[in-house]
Amino acid sequence: MQTIDVVAGVIIKGNRFLAARRSSRMTWSGFWEFPGGKVESGESLNQALRRELEEELSIAALAFSLWKIKEKKSKEHAIRLFFHLVTEFSGTPTPREGQEIAWLTLDEAESFAFLPADEEILAELPLPRQAP
Repeated sequence: MQTIDVVAGVIIKGNRFLAARRSSRMTWSGFWEFPGGKVESGESLNQALRRELEEELSIAALAFSLWKIKEKKSKEHAIRLFFHLVTEFSGTPTPREGQEIAWLTLDEAESFAFLPADEEILAELPLPRQAP
């Protein structure tokens, strides 16, 4: 079974994180996710994250660290997801691949449909919840 490595940027700004909605031409279209993509051959995780955030959002990741690793399996392949906390970036996030983007609080994210692996990560985000 082939394993596909994927990087994802959990971009944090204040008490919000950046989410992207998958475009209609992608599998799982309409679902929300943390921006990122496949690691290319010969690329390090850091290189892949920087490239993906530049390609998808026109931003340069300046400060980030590997935070969580999740593995998912299907009949065809295994996916290894490397979630990075991105705490500093330059540029203004601009969707470049037909996706929508939104800065969400954890409470707001509850009403959005996230990819299953990303949904698991939401509960672990180091962000405050709003007071009831």
